[in-house]
Amino acid sequence: MIAPKKREPAKWIFAKELKDCMMIEEKDPDEKGKPYVITPLGTRAKRILITGTVTSKNSEENLTKVAVSDATGTFYVNAFANDFNIEQKNDLDGLETETLVTIMGRINPFRTDDGVYYFNINPEFVARADSTAVDFWNLRTAYVAKRKLYAIREAMKSETPDEDGLSKLGYSREEAEDAMRAKQQYKEYDFQRFQEVAQGVIDSLIKPSSQSTETKKFVLEYVRDNDTDGKGCRYEDVVIAASNQGMEQTEVDEILNALGSDGEIYEVSLKRYKAL
Repeated sequence: MIAPKKREPAKWIFAKELKDCMMIEEKDPDEKGKPYVITPLGTRAKRILITGTVTSKNSEENLTKVAVSDATGTFYVNAFANDFNIEQKNDLDGLETETLVTIMGRINPFRTDDGVYYFNINPEFVARADSTAVDFWNLRTAYVAKRKLYAIREAMKSETPDEDGLSKLGYSREEAEDAMRAKQQYKEYDFQRFQEVAQGVIDSLIKPSSQSTETKKFVLEYVRDNDTDGKGCRYEDVVIAASNQGMEQTEVDEILNALGSDGEIYEVSLKRYKAL
């Protein structure tokens, strides 16, 4: 008995990550379906999960086009009135502009004669969302992106990087493989700009509470004084030291975010901080 083919898992990516793609993985001529898209962060995807606000809709008898915007850009979603897409087309037809929506679908790439890629999404699942779902998607997608960016940074620093070496630093196998693809295919990409975009999404959703001057000063001085190996102060050490001062881990996270936003510290690599 032949086992059923597993569905390709949906990747969580921002609109900017898809828009900036310049690489399509070549596929076997006998292979059916769309090719894999290789994003600047090394994500290898055929199917993605997006959440955002419907900013425009054009509905015709045979085709409905919807634009869905997240915090970084816009996704373009097309559903045709065929046997495969009819339910999803009806779902899109029922949406209005300014509606919050979650969509899972397959990436459909199009390459112009000038070599420029454009992408739309053929939906397989469409559902209305609420602000909580949108915030969760944004935070998780930003977290996934930042993990990949840190892995890419480590790969770029090494003359002979490999997946095993990155895994030993604490990255998952998928993160390590994505970092290697990014290094090979997108050497000239502005990863720092993407880092700023992802951090901006997080900062817009996590509002630092009014920490006292004393607690912020304690964390800042601890980070500055405990960069013992030149690689940055470890997050775990900050948490332990702050705990001894009666601070909760959530408060430490808020303070670190606030200090980062204020330009007092920056994250050198995964969970390592340096004072400026």
